[in-house]
Amino acid sequence: MSITNVAIYVRVSTDRQAKKGDSIDEQLSTCKAYIASKENMVLAGTYIDDGISGRKIKRGDFEQLLDDVRLGRVNLIIFTKLDRWFRSLRHYLNTQAILEANHCDWLAVDQPYFDTTTPHGRAFVAQSMTFAELEAENDSVRIRDVFDYKYRQGEVLAGKAPLGFSIENKHLVPNQDAEKVLHIFQFYAACNSLNQTITHLESDMGIVMTQSNLKTAILKNKKYIGVFRDNDHYCPAIIPLDLFERVQELLAINVKISQKYNYIFSGLLRCAHCGHSFSGATRKIKKKAGGFYKYPLYKCHGAYPSKRCSNRKVIFESCIERYLIANIKPLLQEHIAEYEITSAKVIDYDSRRAALLRKIDKLKDLYVNDIITMDELKRDKEKYIKELENLPRNQEQKDLAPIRKLLNMDLESIYQTLEPAERRQLWRSVIKEIQIDDHKNLKVIFL
Repeated sequence: MSITNVAIYVRVSTDRQAKKGDSIDEQLSTCKAYIASKENMVLAGTYIDDGISGRKIKRGDFEQLLDDVRLGRVNLIIFTKLDRWFRSLRHYLNTQAILEANHCDWLAVDQPYFDTTTPHGRAFVAQSMTFAELEAENDSVRIRDVFDYKYRQGEVLAGKAPLGFSIENKHLVPNQDAEKVLHIFQFYAACNSLNQTITHLESDMGIVMTQSNLKTAILKNKKYIGVFRDNDHYCPAIIPLDLFERVQELLAINVKISQKYNYIFSGLLRCAHCGHSFSGATRKIKKKAGGFYKYPLYKCHGAYPSKRCSNRKVIFESCIERYLIANIKPLLQEHIAEYEITSAKVIDYDSRRAALLRKIDKLKDLYVNDIITMDELKRDKEKYIKELENLPRNQEQKDLAPIRKLLNMDLESIYQTLEPAERRQLWRSVIKEIQIDDHKNLKVIFL
């Protein structure tokens, strides 16, 4: 009687661990009892994948098991049920080819009618795998639907809360670090440099992170404006919408601080004709005594080098500076007057939003106390949620302090003493964008 080297394979997925018969101990006990009942079988090894879906081909112990099969250490693999082995027909067929090439069979202990030693048995297994895969896909859809519902309710399912938030009752709420996040957005908006922001975070705030982390975890994270997936009211916002949008614009045209000249208006200039940003360049003019004069200038990125825009005029940095110094104060005064007129007409949508949320909570209490039925709860809740979704956000109140500071400044005297980086930061503190047409006319849009 030849000895059969048997490997036990056990798999538990996170959504099935608690169910009777699927636990690791239950599967191991069943398989060991089966080997003990056979005189010619010896245990060659135990392979356990904990918390891994059967639809995944990359499983740690599963891959080790296949390696041992290739080395001839295993003649038979046993497990409790077919869905512990695979839930993907394609993965099953690929693995079966490896087993057959190395003369290794398998057996589902609780489903002995599965037999890989005969053509009919293999055909029956393949058909069963098709239904197992369909069941797994249906489970996946059901789980995704549950997750989507929870996201719409503003619930946090798992994971670490973003900086500035804590998790309370499965919801994100701002904590004491919210001011730090606001400062990070404001700092980046002022300097438009990821490297400079990272240095500032580490030296002044004790926060260490990479450029990629800074962009994805903080600067591009829509949770800071209260948005996640399709839910515009996922959590309380801690960053003003206009500041968040400004940062997204700057990220798209982020200026590297490694450039030789610190262009004052990089990221601020946009073509009024095609909408492309203006890029900086330097024009060299030869001196009579030798050497060159260098004059920074800007040109439409849509016109140079692609020629997709007809605005091929270049504008010197000094021309923009002269225009702003001469016109910035009356332009700012006009901007303040327009803002104050507009903001006086804003409706307080936040109070209405809070009232609707209170009504939804009240509905739950009424249902729990048997005052209303489930149908009434669903009907009224759906009505309130629809009203919430259609409710505009309040206009964020602008911080006019930088504008008023600039208005009170003796700009003509001070400006000449500033370095290019300081001039750049000065304009960015009040200006969102400068549009330039093909006649070099400038239109200033303020933050």
